[in-house]
Amino acid sequence: MRTLAAGILAGVLLIAPVSVDAWGMDVHRWITGRALAGLPAPLKAFYATRAQMVVEHSVDPDLWRVVSLRTDRGDEDPNHFLDIDGLDEPRPFTGVPRDWDAYVARYGAERANKMGRLPWRTEELYKLVVSRFQDAVKNPQGYGLENAVYASAVLAHYIEDAHQPFHSVANYDGQLSGQRGIHSRFETDLPLRNRALLTRTLTPVKIHAIPNIKEFVFDTLIANEAMVAGILAADLKAAEGREFYDDVYFAALFKSTRPVLERRMSDAASAVASAIVSAWTEGGKPPLPLTKVTTPVRIRREPAR
Repeated sequence: MRTLAAGILAGVLLIAPVSVDAWGMDVHRWITGRALAGLPAPLKAFYATRAQMVVEHSVDPDLWRVVSLRTDRGDEDPNHFLDIDGLDEPRPFTGVPRDWDAYVARYGAERANKMGRLPWRTEELYKLVVSRFQDAVKNPQGYGLENAVYASAVLAHYIEDAHQPFHSVANYDGQLSGQRGIHSRFETDLPLRNRALLTRTLTPVKIHAIPNIKEFVFDTLIANEAMVAGILAADLKAAEGREFYDDVYFAALFKSTRPVLERRMSDAASAVASAIVSAWTEGGKPPLPLTKVTTPVRIRREPAR
């Protein structure tokens, strides 16, 4: 176990609160940009004209956490994870209910929300994207396509969260094993320190069918959980005998965890692109103009209450 001077550690804890945002905002933007660049035609051309907006808004759910926004099911935070190993179910976690009501019934509302609801939130956003594409089919001159674009930016965030290994375990920040801070060291510091290399070595986006987005997220989280022990072991080894998380530490951690990091970042980009393709297909494949609709048809709506 590493040793840190008590005074230095106290100062660090006071001025640098731990971040538990999946992948960090810059890494979220990076993965989303790769996903859009890997879309097939005609989606690639359509999203290219809106890429800056999609990339920037892919971090919105983390900003919602900052300002404590709530969804129908409660606070935003639990939408970003499912600590599947904290539910006292044996691997491979087939005992965890996939239906939301059954999940709450099995564990109780308080525990269910504490452990997280990422699969159901991802499903909710996926259905929203599909619905907005369907709106575009029904009313080509309306706002359906632009709403689908924004909703897909938000969907990207949750899919990317699902590929961050520490969003699947109760020891999400190493707090249970004396390794606090591993969450951000792995998800933010490591990829950004090695961005130039990873840009060349990440696997190109591959489009694959996603017949059930909720089941896909469950499968992804279960795969994540199996990776965490190796990352934690690599962190301990890299920090052994070191007083600080310095360049030598990060070089050692990257050497040990690079295959996992590359795989999860690559898989995340492919999953985002695949989900957009699936949602567009399920939404009826509306035509995709390269320019934004500037004169949408006005739609009568009931006044807000």
